[in-house]
Amino acid sequence: MFSWFSLQSGIRGGGYLSQIDALRGWAILLVFFFHAWGISGGSAGSEPSLWFSYVAAGRTGVTLFFVISGFLLSIPWLSAMQSSEVAMPSLKNYYTARVLRIVPLYYVAVLLACVVSGSWDNGFKAFTFQFVGFEIFPFSVVWWTLVTEVQFYLLLPLLMWLLATGMKLRLISLLGLLLWAVFYITQVLDNPSDENVRSYLLTKSLFGRLPAFLLGMFSAWIFVRARQVPMLSANWISGVGAVAILLALYVNGMVLQHSVSLGEWRSESNWHQHHTYEAILWSIVVLVLTLTKPFFYGVLINPVLAVVGKISYSLYLWHVPVLFYLMYPAKERLGAAFSQSLTFYLLTFAALSLSLLASLFTYKYVELPGLNLKRRLPA
Repeated sequence: MFSWFSLQSGIRGGGYLSQIDALRGWAILLVFFFHAWGISGGSAGSEPSLWFSYVAAGRTGVTLFFVISGFLLSIPWLSAMQSSEVAMPSLKNYYTARVLRIVPLYYVAVLLACVVSGSWDNGFKAFTFQFVGFEIFPFSVVWWTLVTEVQFYLLLPLLMWLLATGMKLRLISLLGLLLWAVFYITQVLDNPSDENVRSYLLTKSLFGRLPAFLLGMFSAWIFVRARQVPMLSANWISGVGAVAILLALYVNGMVLQHSVSLGEWRSESNWHQHHTYEAILWSIVVLVLTLTKPFFYGVLINPVLAVVGKISYSLYLWHVPVLFYLMYPAKERLGAAFSQSLTFYLLTFAALSLSLLASLFTYKYVELPGLNLKRRLPA
């Protein structure tokens, strides 16, 4: 493929799952087309088609990213808890690996945004992983998810330590999760409409998105144990898995369809439960594809999508500025007709191509050095 490109870059201790990179590929493509459609000013109408809802509500790709993070990062801890022969991950190596994976490219993106915009005050907030929102538009549109990811990185070792250190501490962790659930239900799910701003900010944090990470962790718990079950190699399991994935994708499409029909602001600020529904369904997809190979496996999981998934972090950070600077002048010129014009489709293809090229460049020169260092850390 590329002499410098390896799908297993940054993987410590083996255990590479091509399914996860391919799912990352799907996730970033969902987010890309969602932003392309949003920047164009297109409207799905009150009742979008089932499958178009994946574009109109393509932010579901973010939920998939969160599920994947919960799944992948918890596996080493859960494997150690499952077997006395597996050592618990080193906190030092864990945090070093997270820094090497996230910080270099993110800081490059923030620095570029500050140079272009001149907004150094907001840039300082971004450098310290504080919520920035749209203050350095269009660069900062997606940064909130990285802030949320970092919050999860900090919480995960504590949660795993509590779960692994005896019944009393396990009860403390469960009590903490119960308290979170109470506040989540009262402050997010059952939030009055006149407090929608507070609710909006909560859902842009680990507090509001924890269900996706927890469901990813639960999927990892099943995955670690299910790998030891011989019956999973039977052919009929793939058939059951195929049905499970198709059903999950169909139901998720209906959830997204409902989300779009509510309207962008209302669905984000007053209907957070749809994020949890998505996370449940994406967890099923992740679990089934990592344990079985349904008959359409090659359509969902293939080398092209794995490559897109491998550079998805770069693609995630660059695609919105590329889309905006390419599309917005044409949108201003053509107005409401832009989203239905040939120009829209040509510019979307051009933006995807440019975003991929930029992502390959920053993957090689910014991400890859960090990944190579990360790979040398003990698992």
